[in-house]
Amino acid sequence: MSPVEEFPVLTRSRRVSPDVLQILQSINAWGDRRTKSISQALTALQQDELYSLPDIAERALGAAHPELAKLLHRLAVLYHSRDNPEKAESLYLRALASAESAFTEPQAELGVLLNNFGRLRFDQKEYAEAEMLYRRSLAILREVYGLEHPKLATPLSNLGTLYLERGELEPAEGMLESAIVILETAHGPGNRRVVKVKKMLALAQERRQRVKELIGDTPETSA
Repeated sequence: MSPVEEFPVLTRSRRVSPDVLQILQSINAWGDRRTKSISQALTALQQDELYSLPDIAERALGAAHPELAKLLHRLAVLYHSRDNPEKAESLYLRALASAESAFTEPQAELGVLLNNFGRLRFDQKEYAEAEMLYRRSLAILREVYGLEHPKLATPLSNLGTLYLERGELEPAEGMLESAIVILETAHGPGNRRVVKVKKMLALAQERRQRVKELIGDTPETSA
């Protein structure tokens, strides 16, 4: 998808640099490795433009416009990849407010945004909010794509990781197993994402087995 296709209104604006729109279009909202490399390649001028872009775009588009939601989301992902959680949080919040007003029907953009914001909250150890965001993401992506689409594997594995972190081992296993089934069906058992999620599942199973052994080793007390 080109910048013209993703940001048709902003592409026609004289106040927004085509180079900056190209950068935003290149940022993968699903958070692949390119995002960090793009961040490292930004010039000082481009970084200044990106800093002022949210306010410029909101004045041009209005607060409840799909292009603004996409732009804010990609900027949030960029700052998240640059280990700038304060800036990323501000942009995620603005993006979410814009997206919830702009998209009257379930949209993948909103589902991915919720997942990415959940990742930030997880990094901040705000686990209850992260869980809520992941679950909202999963519900929207299921409605958009169906029950077996590989896009669902991301919030599923993120939920599994969250439950593992909280020591909720049974639900962790369930989420990770669901993610593995989807990923193996789509990409095969040797896919690097499948291998990664299987390692998380093995860790959850190992911890659960350890808990069972500890409980089994506890001597019974007489009444």
